[in-house]
Amino acid sequence: MIDVKIKLLDGGIMPTKAHNDDAAWDCYARECVEVGKEPVLIGLGFAIEPPKGYYVEIAPRSSIGFKTPLRQPNGIGIIDNGYRGEVKVMYEAKRLAMKFNKNGSSWEMPYKVETGDRIAQMILRKQEEAVLIEVKELAETDRGIDGFGSTGR
Repeated sequence: MIDVKIKLLDGGIMPTKAHNDDAAWDCYARECVEVGKEPVLIGLGFAIEPPKGYYVEIAPRSSIGFKTPLRQPNGIGIIDNGYRGEVKVMYEAKRLAMKFNKNGSSWEMPYKVETGDRIAQMILRKQEEAVLIEVKELAETDRGIDGFGSTGR
């Protein structure tokens, strides 16, 4: 077992695991934020000091994509070992609820994240060190340069 230092900020909640054998810790919104079609950063209420040789990934909780319109536009957040600021998650809303008035006018309603909502999960990862070497050619493979969708549906 290794120690990971967490500094809670005002209003922050310590990340938690629902079960001892869970791979990730749930993280909580430190603030109330309205999320529309443009990406917004939501503070998670803590700063972190991973042990030397480790970093942290911030991903949406599994249920976020199913139960809410929230999407993390950068896919996953990487918290480098040397970063000591507040850990945040970036979200945008894929679809917004429509609101109508008596005159038939409508507008989109942003998705509201409430303070204390579990909105992300944090995974501790071992950092592998490598040296990038520029070469003129790479080894040939059966796949070659075939990319996205090249193996069919």
